[in-house]
Amino acid sequence: MLFSIVIPVYNVEKYLNECMQSILLQVETIENDCEILLIDDGSTDTSGRICDTYKDRYPDIVKVFHKPNEGLLATRRFGFKRVSGDYVINCDSDDLLEKGMLKSVKNIILKYKNPDIIFINHNRYDGKEKTIEFENIFSNKHDSLIPRENVLREFMTGHSVVSVCGKICKTSCINPDLDYKKYGRMSTGEDTLQSVEFFTNADTFVYLNEALYDYRCDSGMTTKFDKDYYFTFKKIFEEIIKEKKAWNLKSFNKLFAIKVFQTTGRAITQSRYNKWNSYGEQRKYLKKIRQDKMFIANIKYLNNIKENLQRDHYLLLYLLKVRFYLLIIIILRMKNILDN
Repeated sequence: MLFSIVIPVYNVEKYLNECMQSILLQVETIENDCEILLIDDGSTDTSGRICDTYKDRYPDIVKVFHKPNEGLLATRRFGFKRVSGDYVINCDSDDLLEKGMLKSVKNIILKYKNPDIIFINHNRYDGKEKTIEFENIFSNKHDSLIPRENVLREFMTGHSVVSVCGKICKTSCINPDLDYKKYGRMSTGEDTLQSVEFFTNADTFVYLNEALYDYRCDSGMTTKFDKDYYFTFKKIFEEIIKEKKAWNLKSFNKLFAIKVFQTTGRAITQSRYNKWNSYGEQRKYLKKIRQDKMFIANIKYLNNIKENLQRDHYLLLYLLKVRFYLLIIIILRMKNILDN
């Protein structure tokens, strides 16, 4: 079997049919050489029943698993343990596969003789309109073989190769028994975490410069504040540090600092959406990040990597470096007013 399409499902009765139809309408183009794994993560709406309906209609293609609610990371890993295909395609249950996606990827697999990972572009989809999010990531060619170092550098300095849904991964590059339980119910960062595993285990990478995945966008993280955002990612970054020797990446320390401070900058700017009880409470939050060992260890690179950071992130990080907490708070609150 060529493809295993893993779809975590949780309370998506509004979108699941559209997702499934985007896949089923093209499976014949690859001679039905795939399976679809619907993993119902304890849905409380009709999503579970919708899954069963598809299993009844397409018993040779669709497999359904119902389990207690554990969150996205555990649900995706649950699926990985049960795949039969040579390649895993991850699809979120409110997203879509573009028409012809499976055939295009199959052609690339044949052309490049079974590469470990294939990267694709994706669209942002609001339910009506689609706009391309990433293109020409590594090249403006239609498809090309990408050196491993280029992939790792892009992962460390950008966002285009982070999503697990934006890469088709050979099953042999996934360790289904790898224990992720210590991360619990991650609300953010699971794509980054699992990408570390995939990239460490892969040797050959191909870039297919087509937008073949539609990511359904909403306001989501844009207007939400997660007080643990920085420290959740810190745990993931510790996994990246473990791969320093294996990756053998030139300027690893500098690239790692970029990764850390892109996240730190977001953690600071997102804090403007929280309803702080006082300046003191917000200052305490900023001070906790400033005193973290990972922040301290990487702050020496700040001036050398500023071209890789958003301008407002660099400014706020510099102010955090010199402990101008009150000025940061004032800037954030003014920015919040202007945004509204």
